[in-house]
Amino acid sequence: MSEFKIGELIVFKTHPFIREFTNIKLSAYPEYTSPIMVIKETKEKSYDKETGRDIGQQLHCTYYNSRDGKFTDKWINSNLVNKVNFSILTHKILADLDLKKELIDLKKELTSKNYENLIKEKLLNKKVILKSVDLELFKNKINRTKENGELVETNHLEFLPPLMTIIGFKFSDDKNKFCEKTGIPLIELKCKWYNSHTKSFSENFLPIETLYSVTDTQDIILKEDLLSDIVSSIEDNSFFNLPIFPTTKCFNLEGSDIKISHTLGHSEAVIYKHYFYQMNYFDYIYQNKFAVTIDDSFTKKNEKDVFGKKYPDYNSRGFRLKTTDCRFIIDSYYYIRYKDTYNNITKRIIKISDLFIYIKDFRKFKETYTNLNSWIVDDISFVKYNYEDDGSIYIYLEGEIIPNNRLPKKIFADDNVEIILKTNCLLRKGKIRNFKINSILEIQEIIDGQFLFENLS
Repeated sequence: MSEFKIGELIVFKTHPFIREFTNIKLSAYPEYTSPIMVIKETKEKSYDKETGRDIGQQLHCTYYNSRDGKFTDKWINSNLVNKVNFSILTHKILADLDLKKELIDLKKELTSKNYENLIKEKLLNKKVILKSVDLELFKNKINRTKENGELVETNHLEFLPPLMTIIGFKFSDDKNKFCEKTGIPLIELKCKWYNSHTKSFSENFLPIETLYSVTDTQDIILKEDLLSDIVSSIEDNSFFNLPIFPTTKCFNLEGSDIKISHTLGHSEAVIYKHYFYQMNYFDYIYQNKFAVTIDDSFTKKNEKDVFGKKYPDYNSRGFRLKTTDCRFIIDSYYYIRYKDTYNNITKRIIKISDLFIYIKDFRKFKETYTNLNSWIVDDISFVKYNYEDDGSIYIYLEGEIIPNNRLPKKIFADDNVEIILKTNCLLRKGKIRNFKINSILEIQEIIDGQFLFENLS
């Protein structure tokens, strides 16, 4: 068997991409970076007749030159290239053109006539693109700005292949229609595209193994009216409940088996990116801007269905609510704005796992709250607390009853204590983090957070 196969992606050995390491930024003079090539034909590996040294395979490759508007073919020795292991980035949009599998699924014989009929029925007028597309589309370069020396990231699109339409096909060899080693038909698809260089349309034959089929997302979007949903969400300030993608970014809450598999996004724009539509959105878990491919409907949420009371704010009777008026419920989610000890202000979603009071001077604490005098304890630093219906709190310890454990609400203003939230912080991938209430600037309740974020299957 050959080491290299038709349809695989390779790069010249001077290229910075190696195997799966493709998320590398280009700097200095990125024009020196060679293209991602797709193998369209291979020859058997050969060896030196005198020494037995591995001479390698001859690989016939193709790539698209964006500046010239042409597909360029090159023969290159396998000893001069590296494979690039790459999984498709755009979920559900790209797929291999596996005609053999389709015929088997249809329970039809693998004859040249059946292959021809299948192409005529299923592929003509459909969209395709060279398999190097995503590597070239997401290839980025960085440069310094003249103003402040900061790095600016831009796309490097010199070899980005065009989106094409299938207008015909042929067998590479009319006499020998199938490969004698693999049994796969030697089919080339005739593709048509708009050539930005010539300002006209161009056509070219390409082996079927070098191409991905491109799902017609326009049909999906128009049929399900996805664009209207997203555009209207921007106007009416609504949200989307989105699965975290890729799934490798899902995480478990520290100290439990609960998995966070979904996030909350606020849509900001609809973008058409070369061959697919995407929604740019602000992610409330990661507190950053991201983009998601629009290939399916998303669960839309109105603001009032996501967020509850806000603190500080005014209640229905006109009284101003402070952050200390929020009655935190264990296992519930909250959106907070927090100032740390270095005066850095951040926003994040947290899930409450416990509520603590840190007592600085225990003797003074018992003197202040005289109802606790019957509690026979010499000294203690932490107690747990929870809320009564009237807004006051009660304190307790695991496995111990504290007599007369009700405390007034003024404890939140007591300098001798610190009220602490023990939480799972989603911004820190579910790690346990503690937050002082007096350092929380804003709090907003999240309604039914377990249904928004957790994997309940």
